[in-house]
Amino acid sequence: MFGIGSKKAGLTIEQTGVRFIQLKNNKTWEIEKQSFLPLDPGTIIENQIADEEKLRMQIRQWVEQEGLKGSQVALSVPPSQVIIRKMSISAVQPKQVQQLVALEVETGMHLPFEEPVYDFIPIGIETQVQDNGLEEEVTRVLVFAAPRKLIAEYIGILDESGIKTESVEVSATALGRMAEIAQGKPFADTMLVHLEHAQLDVYMFRDGKPVFMRTINLLDMEEEAPLFESESYLAQKSVIRDEQLSMEQMVEVTAEISRMLNFYQYSLHDGEARINELVVTGAEISRGQLVAELRQALADISIEELKLEAVPGKQEDASLNQYRVAVGAALKDDKNSQIDLFPRENKDAKILPYALAALLLIWLAAAGGLTTFYFSQKSHLANQAAQMSQLQTDNQVKELQLASLQGAGRSPEMLIRQLEEARMDAVSVLVQLNAALPPGGVIRDISYSQNSTIDVTVNVRKIDDASVYLGAVKTLSFVTDASISSLAQETDTGNGSLSARSGLYAAVYSISARGAQAEAANMDADSVRAIGGAVAPDASSSDLMTQEESVNDGTNP
Repeated sequence: MFGIGSKKAGLTIEQTGVRFIQLKNNKTWEIEKQSFLPLDPGTIIENQIADEEKLRMQIRQWVEQEGLKGSQVALSVPPSQVIIRKMSISAVQPKQVQQLVALEVETGMHLPFEEPVYDFIPIGIETQVQDNGLEEEVTRVLVFAAPRKLIAEYIGILDESGIKTESVEVSATALGRMAEIAQGKPFADTMLVHLEHAQLDVYMFRDGKPVFMRTINLLDMEEEAPLFESESYLAQKSVIRDEQLSMEQMVEVTAEISRMLNFYQYSLHDGEARINELVVTGAEISRGQLVAELRQALADISIEELKLEAVPGKQEDASLNQYRVAVGAALKDDKNSQIDLFPRENKDAKILPYALAALLLIWLAAAGGLTTFYFSQKSHLANQAAQMSQLQTDNQVKELQLASLQGAGRSPEMLIRQLEEARMDAVSVLVQLNAALPPGGVIRDISYSQNSTIDVTVNVRKIDDASVYLGAVKTLSFVTDASISSLAQETDTGNGSLSARSGLYAAVYSISARGAQAEAANMDADSVRAIGGAVAPDASSSDLMTQEESVNDGTNP
C-alpha cells in the first residue's frame, strides 16, 4: 500500500512525551514495534528543552529498557520553532536556485534566531518585469528555517542514547503525508487541524506543499496570564487523556480558524485561491467535537474527520492515531520527501576560505595593474583636454578678430553667428565620451574634422562592452548618429610591446555631431575663404586648408 522498504522507523519529540514506531512492509504496512516515553512536567516547555540533563537521562533509560539501540529513525519536531519565508530567486536552474537561497538565508534573511538550519521547496516559475523594463524568469520558493541549536540538541541526545537520526522534518509534512495516504488523495487547497492535548496546530497546504503553520495554546484561551513555570500549569499540559474542549475554547478556535482562512485567501494569494477542504486529526472525543462545531460555522467548506484508529480493511487500533505523526515520519522516502532540516556539513563552506584567499591574491594583482594603467591613461587624457582647450581659445580669438571686420559680400556677423552656433565645446564632448565608458574602458585617441565627424578609439575589456559603449554614445546630447568603424583585439601598445594589452579590444567609433555643426559643415568654400581672409589676409585659400588639416592632425596624437 505504501511502497516503503522492509523496515521504517519514525520518532517524535513533543511536550508531553517521546513516541517511537517501527513499521514493516508486508505488502501493506504493519506496526512492528511501538513505544511511548512520557516526559516529566517541566522537561520541555513551549517546545523548548527546559531541562536538557533530565531529558538525556530519561531517553537513555527508555532506549535501554525498550531495546531501541541501533535504530535508525526519521525525526519529526513541533512546528512552533520553524519559520516559513517566501522568496523569488532570479534563477531557474536547480543548482543556481540552491546557491542563491543559501546566500539569501545566510546573509540577508531576518530570522528570530541565529545559525539556522534550513531547507526549501520550489513552488513555481514565473516571469517578472524588472525596473529596466526587461522580463526575467524567477523561481518562487518556500524556505523553512529552524534554530540549529535546538535541532542539534535533539539529534545529540538521541545519538548518545544509541538512536541514529537519518532525517529531520516538521510535523506538518509528516502528518500531511500520513493524512494524504490515509485519504488516498493529495492535498490541494487544504487546511489540516491537529489537536494534541492542550495544543492545536494549524497547517495550510497549497498543491501538497505546506505554506502556513501556526500553533495555538488552548490553555492560554482560558487563562489571561498563565504561569508557564507553575507546577499546576505544567501538570495540565502533561495530562495524556481525551478531553472535551470548553465552550470558550470552541468559540476562540472557530474564530482563529476563520481568520486564518481569510489570511490564506486574501493575504497569501490575493483572492485567487481559497481553502476548500479542512481535515481534522487528533484524539477521538475532541476531534469529533471540533468537526461538528466547524461544520456549523463553515458550511461552504468540506470538513473531514481523519479516523486513523479505524483504517478500512484492518482491525481498529487506537494506537495508530496516537502515533499518527511518528507514522507519517516513518513513511518518508525520496519520492514524498519535501523538507529535511538535518544539519549537514556544507562541503563548499570548507573550501570557501581557501578559494577566497586565492581570489583575493588575483584581485590584488589585477588591481595593481589596473591602477598603473588608470594613472597613465588619466595623464594622457589630461594632455588631450589641454590641447583641445587651447584650440578652443584660439578659435575664440579668431572670432573676436572677425567681429571687428567689415567686408563686402557676405556679412561677417552672419558668418560668425553661424560659426558660434556650430562651435563644439571640446572639453564637454570629451567629458561626456569619457563618462559613458564601460568599467575598465579608456579612450586612446580622438580626432575630428570640419565636416562634424568625430573619430574615437577606445580600449575595452570585453567585446560586449564595445556594443554597450556604442549604445551609450548614441544617447549623448551632441550625437546624431554613431557606428563602429572597426573592432579588433589589441596587440600593439605603440611602444613595441605586443603583449602588454593582452585581453583588451580596440574599437574605433565614427560619431556624427548634432544640428548646427552639420549646418556649418555645409558652408560653401567662399565663406570659408572669406573668414580665412579676414583672419589671415596674406594667406591663400590653399594655405587655409593646409592650416586647417594641420590643426586636425594636432588633435590626434
